[in-house]
Amino acid sequence: MNIAVTTTRDADESLNFKAKGISKDLNISYIKRENFSIKKTILKEQVDYLLVVEKDKLVIKGLDSTLFWHPNMSELKIKSIKQGNKEAIIEAIQLEEGNSILDCTLGLAGDSLIFSTIVGKSGVVIGTEVNKYIAYLSKSGLENYSEDSIEKNVKNITVINESYENYLLKQSDNTFDVVYFDPMFKEPNKKSTTINSFRDFADHRGLTKEILNEALRVCKKRVVIKERRGANDFEKLGIEKCYGGKKDGAIIYGVIEKNILEM
Repeated sequence: MNIAVTTTRDADESLNFKAKGISKDLNISYIKRENFSIKKTILKEQVDYLLVVEKDKLVIKGLDSTLFWHPNMSELKIKSIKQGNKEAIIEAIQLEEGNSILDCTLGLAGDSLIFSTIVGKSGVVIGTEVNKYIAYLSKSGLENYSEDSIEKNVKNITVINESYENYLLKQSDNTFDVVYFDPMFKEPNKKSTTINSFRDFADHRGLTKEILNEALRVCKKRVVIKERRGANDFEKLGIEKCYGGKKDGAIIYGVIEKNILEM
C-alpha cells in the first residue's frame, strides 16, 4: 500500500509543519499540496491513498473512499449504558470499575471507548492495532477527543501498533481481566461506509484455537469475540456461550470463561 501525507489546499505553516512531522512518524512521503483535488493529486503522485492533515482531524482519502476517526455509535451506546439499558457487549464483557481489558483488534477504537467508560479512571484499556495508519488515526483521535461525558476516561486507553499475536506472546499469565477480539467480518456491511472504507486497512486473518489459548492464558476471567450470527467461526472455535441478536446477520458476542476450562 502506497500512502503519502499532505494538507488541505488552504493550509498554513502550522499544518504543513504537522504534516511533515507525521511523514517522519510514519516514514512516508510528504507532498506539498497544490491547487489540485485529492483525486488528481493521488493520480499525479501515483499513490493509493493520501493522509490529509485538516485543522481538526486526520483523514485518509482514496479515489472513492474517506476514513477518519470518529466515535460513531459508541457515544450512543455509552449514553444507553448510563441510562441502565442492556447492551449485548456489556453482558458479554462483564467489566467492572478498575478492571483491565486487552482489545486485540482496536481499529478505530469504538469498542475501547465503551470499555474505558465502564472501567473508569482506575481501569486500564490496552488496544493493539497491526496497521500503523489506523493506529495513528486512533491515537490522534483519542488524544483530541472532547466529549465532556466521556473524555475523562479516554486517557486510560493506550494504543499499541503491534499484532495481537506478538503482543499476547509477550504477556505474563493473568495480565488482563478480559481479552477481546473484533475480527473483520467476512461479508461487507453495505450500510456502513466507515467500515467499508476501513476494509483495505484491516487485518482479515481469522482467529485460531492457538490464539484463543494464548488469550485464555493472558486473561483472568474471560475471552470475548465479536461476530455475526450465522457465521461458522464460533462453531469451528468451539464457542457455545454467546450474547446478542437472534436473527442471521445480527451482532453477537461469544464468550469463553477461563474458570470453565480450568475445572
